[in-house]
Amino acid sequence: MSYKVVWHEKALDDLKGIDKSQAKAIFEKAKNYLSKDPLSLGKPLKGIFKGLYRYRLGDYRVIYAIDRKEKLIIVLKIGDRKDIYRS
Repeated sequence: MSYKVVWHEKALDDLKGIDKSQAKAIFEKAKNYLSKDPLSLGKPLKGIFKGLYRYRLGDYRVIYAIDRKEKLIIVLKIGDRKDIYRS
């Protein structure tokens, strides 16, 4: 059973700041792969990010939350691995 991927405004802004081909690949991977099994494909985060997950795509990370009841993946932030956990 697939999850529906919902994009937060901040995540969409993050996508606009990434190279178009890379942004398209991230969007497609989230839609086609992550939506099928977000719990196994993502890694649970710790500390202040507890309750969130990350999905790795090369040097980029997709930070997301899962609503199991509604079967939603809420993509919150996308960024380079060296900067994503700051802010």
